[in-house]
Amino acid sequence: MIWFGVLLLVTFVTVPRRSVERKLRGRRRPEKQPRPVMDMGAIVTEVATRLRSGSSPERAWAQTLQHAGLEVDDPVLGDDGVPLALRGLERMGWWERRKVGVTDVALHTLPATYAVCVMSFRTGAPMADVLEACAAGITESGEAKNAREVALAGPRTSARMLAGLPAIGIALGYVMGADPLGFLFTTTLGRLALVTGLSFEVAGLMWTARMVARARVEEE
Repeated sequence: MIWFGVLLLVTFVTVPRRSVERKLRGRRRPEKQPRPVMDMGAIVTEVATRLRSGSSPERAWAQTLQHAGLEVDDPVLGDDGVPLALRGLERMGWWERRKVGVTDVALHTLPATYAVCVMSFRTGAPMADVLEACAAGITESGEAKNAREVALAGPRTSARMLAGLPAIGIALGYVMGADPLGFLFTTTLGRLALVTGLSFEVAGLMWTARMVARARVEEE
């Protein structure tokens, strides 16, 4: 009888749960498609491919940038051979950049893209050859920028967390019934601890910021 009761209890607990899980699985919303991310190296490669297919530079750039989600107006190219739509990326607001997938990595590779366009325009070199030769370098530059930001995200996050610990400690002190601010501002020992703690806090933040800045300079 005991085993029968245990079996009945297990059946009562598990069967409804499984049916609910099945219903929830059936009601799951479809996963959202990831937002497009602009890759300047891929854009340059696509322009070179269109040029080799017989398109003019203006048409190749216009079709490629429209395919990337940018609005292209006439004239397509500026006086230096750089597409005006690319120049406009730097003047976009953050929300407009987010909609078309323009990340900080893409902005980082814009100067190299400008240089490629200007060089092919002023020297008269075959634009398709120049773009293809420089596309890999533009992509690698963007990947290096992305890897650097990922590597530096950890130290920056740690610095922010450590900077917030004193406030959390004060809040916990009040929760436990103490008066941390009263101790820090009304007693000699508290003032000494406050000055010492603030000094170490500022020194730690400055040291972390200096390390991050030095890492960026060395990577570049």
